[in-house]
Amino acid sequence: MKLTELKRGESAKIVKIGKIGELKKRLVDMGVTNGEIIKLERNAPLGDPQEFIVKSTNIAIRKQDAQNVEIEIDG
Repeated sequence: MKLTELKRGESAKIVKIGKIGELKKRLVDMGVTNGEIIKLERNAPLGDPQEFIVKSTNIAIRKQDAQNVEIEIDG
C-alpha cells in the first residue's frame, strides 16, 4: 500500500522507501524510515501536500513523493 492511500487519522508502519538518492535522503532526514509509525494528520486545502506525524513531528510531503513510500496498516 502507498502512503498516499492513508485516510485522515489512520496510522501505518513504513515498510519501504522506493526512491534512491536525494528524495530518499530528504525523507529519512525528516524521520521517514523503515519501521516507523506514520499518521495522516490532514490534507492541504487543494489536496497537496499532505501533513503527516512521524516521531511526534508534523511534516508535509507532496503526494508525488509520498507515492514512493510503501506502508502497512496494522490490524
